[in-house]
This record gives sequence, structure tokens and C-alpha cells, in this order.
Amino acid sequence: MECSLSYYLLRWAITIFSSSSDYYLVKLYEYLVKLYELYMKIEVIISAYNNVCDLQLVLNGYRRQSEPNFSICIADDGSGPEVRDLIDQYTDLNIRHVWQEDHGFRKTRIVNNAITTSQAEHIILTDGDCIPSPDFVADHKEMASPDKFTVGVRVYIKKDISQRLRNQALDITALFNILWLLWQSIKKKISKSEQAIRYPTWLLPLVTKLKPRMTRFGANLAMSRTSLCEVNGLDEDYEGWGVEDTDLIWRLSEYGLTPTGALGRCRQYHLEHKPSEKNTEARAHLMRKQKAGKIRCLNGIEKLTGTS
Repeated sequence: MECSLSYYLLRWAITIFSSSSDYYLVKLYEYLVKLYELYMKIEVIISAYNNVCDLQLVLNGYRRQSEPNFSICIADDGSGPEVRDLIDQYTDLNIRHVWQEDHGFRKTRIVNNAITTSQAEHIILTDGDCIPSPDFVADHKEMASPDKFTVGVRVYIKKDISQRLRNQALDITALFNILWLLWQSIKKKISKSEQAIRYPTWLLPLVTKLKPRMTRFGANLAMSRTSLCEVNGLDEDYEGWGVEDTDLIWRLSEYGLTPTGALGRCRQYHLEHKPSEKNTEARAHLMRKQKAGKIRCLNGIEKLTGTS
């Protein structure tokens, strides 16, 4: 994957000026970040496998985005033709489909394929069971910077409401009504509903102090494609569910990116489903990598040898 020289230079300049206290350099930093936001192309990479019903709800969410300038890539880990047939129905979305044969859970491999073939400068990673709020892409765009990665928030939709959505007994627009969400939360049918409140911008510093650390997971994560290139994408040694996102977040942080995010921004709604079988060896693999300080994975977008 080629990484644009202009984005290397822009990231370098932003990194240099980000820690400056000089008024004019601070203003220059802010200008460069806005320049990045203005000209960057955004692609949402959605990992998927066979769950057509949930994916349809998710794509309906992307039909309702306030920010129209983005593309979608469905990173398909071996689904049957039903997923392709569903995608063909969404001619109003700028959407493409990358697919690989089904040989077990190989999400990292197909997502790397999606990254490699993307024409975007900024990548949003998410899953096919996470419905986006109407401002999801707009929030990620506003918070984007090549020297940061953005962590979004998630509301958990429990079994009863998840099934009502799947059965079309409830429209996804109900999720965007905060009073309805809070009422469902009181009835224990939704959790983390407070994360769906779109707090006013002036209140965000106080909200951030009350919850200074955002939960970090790979189903709501965004960064420049150049940054992904630098750490060699996702580690394909992770086969089976779990830890691959924790690994990526750790390597992006070690590379020098600063995590950013805020309650009520980059919101998504996670549909409840049967848990996937965990990769029991994944945590040990991550610990070995952290001990060795391997920021650029060996088995990623590029296949490397030796230490990294």
C-alpha cells in the first residue's frame, strides 16, 4: 500500500506544532488539522460475516448520515451470496465489497485487504452489528487528525429490542430519540444510554473530567491510513475472535498517536448477539509482542521477517 508523501509531511508538521505554546504556532497547528479534515477522503470499513439482517440495519444507519462525503467497504470474511445481494440494493451509498473464502475467523486478513485497496486518507473501523448514529461520520471527521486516533462510544441494545429491530417491529430511528433510550435503560433493555447523549460542545470538558478515559475497542476506531500503514495494519497472527483490536490500539499508541474521544460523539448502537468463541492464545501473543516492543507487526499488510 502506498502512503501519500503529502500526508507524511502533514503529519510531521502537525506533530511538530502540536506541543508548541507559541500563539502563532498553535494557530498554525489548528489550521493544519482543519486542512487535513477538509481534504481527506473518509472510508468506513465494516467487518461482516453472513449476518444479513444486522448488516441491513447498519447500512440503513449509513443512509441517514448528516455527512454525505464518505465511502463504505464491506470487509467480508467468507459470507454466502446473500451479503453481496444485500449490498447491491444500496445503490444510493458509495459502497464496495471485498471478500475472502471462509476458512474460520480471519477478520484481520480481510480488513487488511480493505485497507490496502482503499483510496481514502482516513479510515473508520467498525463491525456489521453496530448501527451508527446520524452524526457518526461527521463526528469522526470533526475529530480527525493525523497525529491522533479517535475512539467512539457505544450503546448496548439488549436482546428484546435487538430482536424487535431485526423483525422490523421497531425502526432504527427510535434509537436516535434520547428520551426513549433513557426510558428503555430504566427498564434494563439498554445499557450505557448516557453515552448517546449529544452533550453541547461547551459542556464536553466537564463531561470528559467526569469520565476521563474512554473504553477502547476496535468496532469504533478511526485513524489516518498512513498510521495504519506505519504499524503494518492488523496482525494476521490473530485468528479467532478477540484481542486483535487491543493489539492495534496498543501499537498505534506506541507509534506516537494520541487517543481522543468524547461522550456523546461518534456514537453507535451495538445489537446483542451470541458471543463469538474467543481465541485462547491471543492474550499471550499480545503480551509477548508488548514485551518485545513490536510496534510494526510481522504478519500484517506486508509480510515481514525478523524483528520489528
